[in-house]
Amino acid sequence: MLLARLAALLIPLGLALPLAAQAPDPSSAPAGEASGVEELPSTAIGTPGDQSLITRFGFYQNGDNGDGNPFLDEALTVIEPVIVFDSIVSETFGYALQLYYDYVSSASIDRLSKFPEQSGASVDNYFGGDLSGRWKVGDDWTVGGHAGYSTEYDYDSIGFGANASRDVAGKDATIGISLNAFYDDIQIIRFDGKEEGNDTRVSFSGTASWYQVISPTLHGSVGLTLSTQSGFLETAYNAVVIEDPLAPPNPNLDNNARGIEITEELPDDRLRIAFFGRARKSLEVGRAVELGGRIYNDDWGITSFAVEPRWYETLIPGELEGMLHYRYYYQTEADYYEEHFFASEEFRTQDSDLAELDSHTLGGRLTWYFGRQNSVSLGFDYVIRSDGLDQIISSIAWETRY
Repeated sequence: MLLARLAALLIPLGLALPLAAQAPDPSSAPAGEASGVEELPSTAIGTPGDQSLITRFGFYQNGDNGDGNPFLDEALTVIEPVIVFDSIVSETFGYALQLYYDYVSSASIDRLSKFPEQSGASVDNYFGGDLSGRWKVGDDWTVGGHAGYSTEYDYDSIGFGANASRDVAGKDATIGISLNAFYDDIQIIRFDGKEEGNDTRVSFSGTASWYQVISPTLHGSVGLTLSTQSGFLETAYNAVVIEDPLAPPNPNLDNNARGIEITEELPDDRLRIAFFGRARKSLEVGRAVELGGRIYNDDWGITSFAVEPRWYETLIPGELEGMLHYRYYYQTEADYYEEHFFASEEFRTQDSDLAELDSHTLGGRLTWYFGRQNSVSLGFDYVIRSDGLDQIISSIAWETRY
């Protein structure tokens, strides 16, 4: 399944982990959401000899009350452990290794398991790793790169990228640029369990960003991401129901609707652009506010925007810190989305994540520090979606520095 990538997109990190998630499939998250991590420029390498180990356990779940796709149960659960090792080898070089695994259980997988061709499919196991390096070049420049691989039983992805950043304006500002590419090999397993061979997807993205210290108590960043995808862009196991009141009830549909299922069909290319920004203001020692936002558009007809205020508070100096946030998100529907089809069309989808929707996210994070070397973070978000696919997202992480 392609659903495992939800974890990389949705489980809140709060730990600045160097994720290199593959560009998301249209079905794996609301279409206007971030494609992986929006990068901020940095020229920092750190102190030679410092090392850290982060272990994180994430959990994601959404139910289905029937307000989304009326024909299918869209319930999903993802459990994700992640390990990140980071080492600063010298004043000019550091590297990080990330390993992750997703256990994915969904109604879609369970539905496929009922067909003889996929009788062994009950859950999806997703494995991946990424190795990254960063080099200090002169006083003002830092360059870096990463390469990674991920796999699940019907999907393989190879990714790599490079980035560069430079301090300017007397080190009060940093400009950055990054380029990423992913090559995906997809085993096409349709909604009825039948296999149609393999196809590929190629994704490229570039991000330009600017970080600025505005005053002793205010700093912020802005950025622009442009991405393109080509190849097999629909979700293989997604179906579109052509409704027919004269047809018998279909036992393969969640509500025994009268109609037949045909494949989802989407264009084989997609261009996306997103502008994002964030500013943080210190109110006093141990207290700060932040406001972030994002505007997105693609040539499938989707426009989205998001706004997110945050509150940071030191609860016990040197021991306990907290963050609370709220996020509002809205997107228009794709040109090819319809809730009901009565005839086949060239491009068609009933994927809820390509529909018009809005969401409200409430959540936060607590971080406990144990001396100078250890910390534990707890994160929790609850997402209320207009289509009823509400989400619970939580994580616990332990970081050790030595």
